Amino acid sequence: MRTDHLPTTPPPLTASSDAAAVNLQLVGGTATVQSEPLVPAATSQPLRVLLARPWDDPSLRRRGHDPRSAYVERFWVAILGPSAVWFLRLLAREFDELAPGEDLRLDLDSTARRLGLQHRGGRTSSFMRTIDRCAMFHLAQFADDAVLMVRRLLPPVPRRLHDRMPQELRNEVGRWSRTDGGADFSVGETRLLASCMLMLGHGLHESAERLVTLGLAPNAANEATAWAWAQRCTRPSTHRGG
Repeated sequence: MRTDHLPTTPPPLTASSDAAAVNLQLVGGTATVQSEPLVPAATSQPLRVLLARPWDDPSLRRRGHDPRSAYVERFWVAILGPSAVWFLRLLAREFDELAPGEDLRLDLDSTARRLGLQHRGGRTSSFMRTIDRCAMFHLAQFADDAVLMVRRLLPPVPRRLHDRMPQELRNEVGRWSRTDGGADFSVGETRLLASCMLMLGHGLHESAERLVTLGLAPNAANEATAWAWAQRCTRPSTHRGG
């Protein structure tokens, strides 16, 4: 379903009151003001269907993490909770299958069931609270009552949220941050490393995350792994004659 008239970037969020507003330092030192609840309440009819659109943030192209990555599984789950992370992962997979300019039509009841949640049409259902939680951390945002913008890449967990993690994760995310992007590999070396990861049996996203732990920036790791994966998929198979 194409909706070319819809905005590609959601409007800025506003807080309804000082008491409800919370500041979240997410990317590049830019503070965004959020307010709860963030699920639209203007419609009188039960919400049954949403259009979901990929939210491409240029500031995250180098340092962002795919929702299906090991980084998100390790660190963002402690902040968002498992339901929100699985929702972001589900949409990331669905977005990969969209044609350019196409929107994802979400049947909310069916989508909720895929996540083991409930949705009876109201804004207080467990599924709508999951969406609300993504919006609270600026990972999703309503462009209007029926259009949800969802980030394709998640930012590194902000330092101010590290206290929500257990101590062992706080130590690990700190080490991850210190090594992130510090390695100096050529494009050829990065692609060779990615190819080796895939040959060892690691999956697409796991391979990219392992490259990040070696010191590559997430964007470079993602590009190298995508190249290696494409090479692997297009390489003709050879069979020895009997």
